[in-house]
Amino acid sequence: MFTAVVKGSLTSTIKHPSMKGVRLMIVQPVDPVAGISSGLPQIAADVLGAGIGTRVLVSSDGRAAQDMLKMDKFSPVRLVITALVDEAAKT
Repeated sequence: MFTAVVKGSLTSTIKHPSMKGVRLMIVQPVDPVAGISSGLPQIAADVLGAGIGTRVLVSSDGRAAQDMLKMDKFSPVRLVITALVDEAAKT
């Protein structure tokens, strides 16, 4: 699981049948407290309606993604936006 900022959306005219109607977003992993980019942008499924610039929590557990999106075990989805982050604080 990691925090990220939504940088854009992705349009795909041909994709796996299980992904029909699933919104795909480009997310940039960031340090959860400092907000500094860390790593390469990733593609994540979004069912929460995250907008560009929104800080999000992304799960990299493929099975959890399939469960959240109500897909079967053959769906290729691995990353899913699981939360919209309001605030991150160092404790």
